[in-house]
Amino acid sequence: MDYKKFIDRDKAYKGFVKYRRMILDASENGKFDEVFTDIGTKALEGDAIAQDVLAYFYNKGLPKFLRPHYSLYLSWQILASANGNCFSMEKSEYIIKFALDSIFNSDDVLKQAIIKGNIDKDNAYYVISNLICESMVDTLDINAKKLIAIQGGMKYSPEINRLFVLAMENAVPVVVKFLVS
Repeated sequence: MDYKKFIDRDKAYKGFVKYRRMILDASENGKFDEVFTDIGTKALEGDAIAQDVLAYFYNKGLPKFLRPHYSLYLSWQILASANGNCFSMEKSEYIIKFALDSIFNSDDVLKQAIIKGNIDKDNAYYVISNLICESMVDTLDINAKKLIAIQGGMKYSPEINRLFVLAMENAVPVVVKFLVS
């Protein structure tokens, strides 16, 4: 685990809106494949804003062009958060809420992490969210190359969701150990 340079929430949000608009416009003027591929390439190269936009479209789908894919949605969302996208971290909160609550409800962990200089009151939410997502990426072996290669659609399934829940639960002791060391 290591600290990533965070993408400020407002900058990430504005970039998200820009990329989303590019894809929506492209779907209306016959250039969806070209633009979606371009943004996919950016995501593959580590652009956490592009990764967040892919998560959005794999969650919602786009009629005539892209079917929702639950596993890709969660994977891209977690990857964007692990790569420092603060806007994505906020959207990932519902996925990692248990882990966040477990850590934030432990005064001992927070005090030790602050004393050791691993977090401060201003960055605690983003640092801890980022670390949880980073641990999930490691546990689930999520990487952009694998995600780009997946095709088709996939609806929500309890089995797939359980994999993400287990990875999130397993992240708690990893993050706590990191914070207090």
